[in-house]
Amino acid sequence: MRNQRLIILIILSLLFSTSTAQDKFDSYKDLKKIPNGMNIIHENDRTKAIVGVHGFYPVYWVKIHHEWVQPFNFLIKEDVSTFFYKYDWNDCPGKVAQEFSVELQNLISQYPEVDDWQVVGHSMGGSVVMFTNQSFAYNDKVTFNTVATPVYYEREKVPFFVRAYESIFNKRCSETINSLDNEFENGFTNKHVQWRNLKEFDSQFKKYDFDPYDNTIKDSIVFQFPDSLDGKRVGHTSSLYFSILEIVN
Repeated sequence: MRNQRLIILIILSLLFSTSTAQDKFDSYKDLKKIPNGMNIIHENDRTKAIVGVHGFYPVYWVKIHHEWVQPFNFLIKEDVSTFFYKYDWNDCPGKVAQEFSVELQNLISQYPEVDDWQVVGHSMGGSVVMFTNQSFAYNDKVTFNTVATPVYYEREKVPFFVRAYESIFNKRCSETINSLDNEFENGFTNKHVQWRNLKEFDSQFKKYDFDPYDNTIKDSIVFQFPDSLDGKRVGHTSSLYFSILEIVN
């Protein structure tokens, strides 16, 4: 009898270990397998949830979605309901925002118990989030967060290779940062929080001849990251993890 109980305990232990391991991401390769659209990363019956929206990846980028591995594993560990919206990053942010807006509204309807939705867009994902907020119906349960996302842009002053890349791949969109001038001047309909890096420590923008964070959005809360936190450099990628830590804690 004692041996049977021991065997049962061992089996249960193995099953538990397996389910826990499968609830974590070992690398960006696990995230690449996730299909486009709204995806469940982790769920529970609590009243707070986070929705992640990724950024743009050039054709030469190998570790697609690697910046989300650490944040997602942290959110799973903290038992925070987490969702991930994947999309074709070669589409324009305004177009993606139209599709995301519908998905987000459906998600909110599916989880009526959640009263604190934190939508977190990183880099270009932040642009998607702002264009979503531009037309999203007022909802006091939703906060739109933009991380390492430009709020000011002068195409003529970006490095030549960036302009060349945009031209080669026709990354020209009818909507630009200027399309949000009204929201910047008068404020967004829903709560908006900016998580900004120092330009000199942001790998994507440090070579720009202007500061893409140098703009004011009415009623927007701004968190300015220093050059480092806990001895770690705060850059374009790592600022996502640090912002998630702050949002949760």
